Amino acid sequence: MTEPDRYRETDRPAGQRREIYQETVTDSAGAPLDDASREIYQERVAGPYGDQVVQSEHVRVPSDATRRAATADRVKQVIYFVFGAINVLLLLRFVLLLLGANEVSPFVGLIYGLSRPFALPFQGIFAEPAIGGSLIEWASLVGIIVYSLLAYGLARLVDLVYAPARPGATRNF
Repeated sequence: MTEPDRYRETDRPAGQRREIYQETVTDSAGAPLDDASREIYQERVAGPYGDQVVQSEHVRVPSDATRRAATADRVKQVIYFVFGAINVLLLLRFVLLLLGANEVSPFVGLIYGLSRPFALPFQGIFAEPAIGGSLIEWASLVGIIVYSLLAYGLARLVDLVYAPARPGATRNF
């Protein structure tokens, strides 16, 4: 698609007048399905010595499929970040309990307080043997496994939701 725009500079003397021709070309028909569309902006000046290109600019505009893929990638990054942070908290909880860390310490209390809601659904599944001041908390390990699987499942769901549409495919709702 071409959109020309012409105008004349009238503030010059009669022999030096120039006709300026601006053209914007949008080419998306010949582009592959997942490729970006392309816009070309050119400004030509028609003067006594012929046409001269004064300015030329090429712009790539991402296609819908590219934008959807970028959105899906960003959503998956957020999912993996959130569940990664939860898993780190549960792993720290497991190690601190295993080593018998003192709950009076502000850092240990913070880790226990932040990780308790994430370990709570898995409490009581397995017996938690205590050896001296150490405790093997299986709930934290089970939580790490379950939250990792949940993150993977949500990321795959995002892939399904944001999958590019196949050409010619129809959706029946």
